[in-house]
Amino acid sequence: MTSIDLATILGQQPLGLIFDIDGTLASMTPTPDGAQLWPGVAEDLRRLRQYGHVAILTGRLVEDGARIVNVEGLTYIGTHGLEWCDDLPTQRSVQLLPEAQPYAEPGKQLFDLLEQQLSSLPGVILQRKRVGGTVHYRQAPSLEETRKQLLALLEVPAQRLKMRLSEGRGLIEILTPLTVNKGEALRRYVQRFGLQGVIFAGDDLTDLDAVLELRRLRHEGLATMSIIVRHAGTLPAMLEHGDYVVDDVAGMAELLHSIVDRLEQPRE
Repeated sequence: MTSIDLATILGQQPLGLIFDIDGTLASMTPTPDGAQLWPGVAEDLRRLRQYGHVAILTGRLVEDGARIVNVEGLTYIGTHGLEWCDDLPTQRSVQLLPEAQPYAEPGKQLFDLLEQQLSSLPGVILQRKRVGGTVHYRQAPSLEETRKQLLALLEVPAQRLKMRLSEGRGLIEILTPLTVNKGEALRRYVQRFGLQGVIFAGDDLTDLDAVLELRRLRHEGLATMSIIVRHAGTLPAMLEHGDYVVDDVAGMAELLHSIVDRLEQPRE
């Protein structure tokens, strides 16, 4: 998009700005626990919240995402939209969507199954969540062979337990069969605050739902913009459907800083 388009969106009220974490505001790391915000991002988020509704939309648990971002006054949306918290979880309680509750036990069973096989899966890290979770294999000696092993272990029991599998870069998500995803969560957030201008930034396959939802909202009359953070393995579909592309997390941090600077300029 052009700078004029961005200025138009930033001029809308109410304004919403929604960000993924991993690969967007924080560089990808070998292990999930190693993620840190890019320098300066936390301060820019603090400045940004004065001008609009700011949300973190992540596949991580709310508590995990909030630990990394650690900025008060934001909405933290975790597990691709299943969990919501209206501030840091140390300040407000985390709410799990009621329809997701029945899938907590099936998700646990699948992770219990994987734990029994961990000795034969070097480099695999299990990240349990309230419902389902993420299986990371970026550190495995052979990515494709490990991927095949994991899918062979999971596909039949996941189908039996009515859970859903989804893949990202070096990971497999164990999800509910619900239609809750980042796109549905984004729409829910927009409706909650009656947003008229919406910006979303993401980088991975799970962010594509939010990017496509922004397009639908645009057709409904809202001013929207999707920012794609391009990495070496960025999916062509993300680049195809995104409105604006930045290179790596450094590029996203630079754009975020310029957005805040623009919002802080006196309006004519």
